[in-house]
Amino acid sequence: MNPSEEQDFTEFVRVHGDRLLRFARLLVPDAVEAEDVLQTALLRLTKHWSRRLESPEAYVRATLVNLAKDRGRRSHLVPVPTPADPDLSAAARDHAEAVAARAHLDQILGALPPRQRVTVVLRVIDGLSEAETAAVMRCSQGTVKSNLARGLLKVRTALESSLASVERTTR
Repeated sequence: MNPSEEQDFTEFVRVHGDRLLRFARLLVPDAVEAEDVLQTALLRLTKHWSRRLESPEAYVRATLVNLAKDRGRRSHLVPVPTPADPDLSAAARDHAEAVAARAHLDQILGALPPRQRVTVVLRVIDGLSEAETAAVMRCSQGTVKSNLARGLLKVRTALESSLASVERTTR
């Protein structure tokens, strides 16, 4: 990479890095591994940066999806930590509730099979269309629809189950 390309790449990461990290965090519930996955995706982008890709952000997103799927395939080899509930003071309750909600979302998404998790994140959280999701995942729109339906059913079931357990404990 020449100095001009390096400056352009640095600017790209500065502008899009936070959004791409949030996307990676949704695909890979472990925060440290999500950062590693994003670094790997950005490293792969550097190899193609001089070609002036039409949409480098789309390239990184597709790479993140593929890396998340690869991670899911070998998840039986790498244990995924489950977030613990921190014991926080009353002053930090709002923040604690936000952290707990995020941990619960991570837990629910982490329980989904990799392709369903990617589909739910792309369609529901990231707001991509069926066609865009199918292009990123390199599958048909019908596959996107079925993965989304199955994934959302599991998410609903998990949310209803946790709501029912909260109601039982508050009685």
